Amino acid sequence: MSELVEVKQIGEVEHIVHASGQWDGTGPVEFSNDGQEWTTAWAPSEEHPHPEYSRVSVYRKDVRIPTEVTIRWDEQYPAASEEWSGMWDRSPTRHFGRTARMVGFRQTFRDLLSNIVIEDEGDDRATPTAQHVENAEAAAPAPRDWAAEIAAAESAEMLDAIEKDGRAVRIFTADGPGTELWRSLRARRREIEKKWADVESAWEEPAIADAADVPVVAADEVTDSPAPKPGAPRDYLPPMNRAARRKAARKKGGKR
Repeated sequence: MSELVEVKQIGEVEHIVHASGQWDGTGPVEFSNDGQEWTTAWAPSEEHPHPEYSRVSVYRKDVRIPTEVTIRWDEQYPAASEEWSGMWDRSPTRHFGRTARMVGFRQTFRDLLSNIVIEDEGDDRATPTAQHVENAEAAAPAPRDWAAEIAAAESAEMLDAIEKDGRAVRIFTADGPGTELWRSLRARRREIEKKWADVESAWEEPAIADAADVPVVAADEVTDSPAPKPGAPRDYLPPMNRAARRKAARKKGGKR
């Protein structure tokens, strides 16, 4: 199966080659009727209304030997296109020589031009086939369903990512569909914020009871601490009082 390639003008090809920094010049394009005698100033005749051969040399800086290509008219003539074939017949050296340069560029810079042909180059790879079209359609990604993504978002971060991608491709336009997408995104964001607010409130600690909820105890319901037993130490009183009590107790004992 042939490979579908990109079609460019010769000027675009030369720009790619020159921008690579590896191009080191192109020799003059030469023409011949027999492959033996070559000239850059070819002229048509009754026997040869067009040149039979064309050749050119292309130089690359990192290669010691230049690329020399020779092409034949009958291999490159765009017979399938009435428009292009008419131009080739009217200006044979111009179009034939341009194709020779293109072939030389492609052979010298395969890493840059392997999948590129020029508009009138006799190469059927540039013609899309049914298989090419089918493969391209199968490889093309399905369009994003923005409304579905917005509705399925479960967090503000997901909505932020959707909004960023949408702004990059300008989906939030001022027309009906764009405005509707923007409104749905904002509505979904409010829903998510409310959902998380409800979750946070459910986990909050219970509030402290108000003073009105605290039971009041009557004064007569308060139970005093039991009185100490007679003779029990009362060390919980201040030290000064404790010493005085012990002294009084000794005096009382002496009287006994």
